[in-house]
Amino acid sequence: MGWETSDTSVFKDLLKKYAHLNPIRILAEGDSWFTYPRRFLLLGKDANVIDHLANEDNLLILNTGSNGDEIVDMISGDQKFALLKRLGHIDFDVVLLSGGGNDIVGRYDFGFLLHEKTPEMEWRECINTTRLFIKIRQVELAYRELIERIIEIQPKIRIVMHTYDFPIPSARGYELFDVIPIGKSWIYPYFVQKKIDDPDEQRKIIRNMLLRLKSTLTKIEKDYPRNVVVVNTQGMLEDRHWANEIHPTSQGFGLIAQKIYFEGIIGRKA
Repeated sequence: MGWETSDTSVFKDLLKKYAHLNPIRILAEGDSWFTYPRRFLLLGKDANVIDHLANEDNLLILNTGSNGDEIVDMISGDQKFALLKRLGHIDFDVVLLSGGGNDIVGRYDFGFLLHEKTPEMEWRECINTTRLFIKIRQVELAYRELIERIIEIQPKIRIVMHTYDFPIPSARGYELFDVIPIGKSWIYPYFVQKKIDDPDEQRKIIRNMLLRLKSTLTKIEKDYPRNVVVVNTQGMLEDRHWANEIHPTSQGFGLIAQKIYFEGIIGRKA
């Protein structure tokens, strides 16, 4: 069993306590794929990537992620200051990043990237490519700044990112205890608003957008071959691996975590 905490002081104490075991020291910064709550909040199955990674007995993880975070949040204001401060005071082996998903499919962005569909339009025409280009470029620049700031402080660190997977639009949002609905879904309402009703076309649109994100992250990886590893997690999950519209089940997150562990954390580019 590994160790995971969101408290920097506790992390430092754990470092001292388990120094003789020489664990891989990880700083995790990201969105709900790193922080999605367990079914009963503190109890229940592992509910996100970090929960699963914490089961590996050679990892010590400081998890500073936050539900709903966009990658641009991570290089802004207090979050940027806190990240840089941690990097300046603690030697990490790996920084795990989960970002870019909410920048595209978040509640305040996804509808902005769609055209209203008319009967003669193909699904590709429903994507506002001008706005999507701007958004993807923002994500790219945010990642590049974040990487530059990280390696300025710790030049030899490994930075691991992932590419999410293709969400399934539905009306199901977050449910407390997997029973009580307390929020709308993230994507589907905007498809309804924009009169994009065909489920197959909805999935094609999401796939197209996230493939563009993957292409951007892969380009960044090529520019930072000594530090950056992008783990391709797209196409891993089946429909049954989704708990709701944009969050996998415990099993789904476990599959994602396993690939990140083997390919990103202990894999190539050691």
